[in-house]
Amino acid sequence: MLVEILPVVDGCLIGAVSLLSGIVWQQRRQLSLLQTDQLLLANKLGTIEQQTCFDTLTGLRNRTMFEAKVSQLLRGVEPFALLYIDLDGLKAVNDSLGHRAGDRLIRMGVKAIRSAVRRRSDLDNLYRRGDAAVEFFWIVEKARIDIAVQLAEQVMTALRSVSLSASIGVTEWDGQSIQACDQIELAAEQQMQRAKRDGRNCVRWTPDVIEHRAPAALPPGHT
Repeated sequence: MLVEILPVVDGCLIGAVSLLSGIVWQQRRQLSLLQTDQLLLANKLGTIEQQTCFDTLTGLRNRTMFEAKVSQLLRGVEPFALLYIDLDGLKAVNDSLGHRAGDRLIRMGVKAIRSAVRRRSDLDNLYRRGDAAVEFFWIVEKARIDIAVQLAEQVMTALRSVSLSASIGVTEWDGQSIQACDQIELAAEQQMQRAKRDGRNCVRWTPDVIEHRAPAALPPGHT
């Protein structure tokens, strides 16, 4: 009788093992499909982020990201400064050589601006004002205007090294006053326009209080 039962038991065990193997295989397959779906989703999200958050010509973050960042900083208490950088001479290049040449000038200018930025966090705070703009923003966190003016001069030096120039306006937020993003931008733009009126290729700032402060040293990473 025992001999007759053993084949039945062996058959049940083999069937159970086969069933468990099938379940494990199915679970692994589902996990693989899930991982593939997650990878596809991550790629799609990355593509959407690239299209909606970054400028295609320069690779810089766009105006939407700029406004979001400034709004975030205005909800805090740490001061920050804003550089409004307008490359000089683009219209003349577009008119005489065409917009492709103008695009090359923009990319060259952005490369020079990047070279003047030392800290990774500052590279993440460079923005292009608009798709058709030759204007750029640099938000310098936890910095007052005297530091920002020194950094603007570094940008000017980098641009001059590739035979370019800019009109740069600088303003600051003190971490206390109530302001909106458009007010901060306007204040920096007004100083940029003042730089243009003063002959371009220079830096102007507001408020004019630097001369009343002790000279500030650049923060670590900027030197």
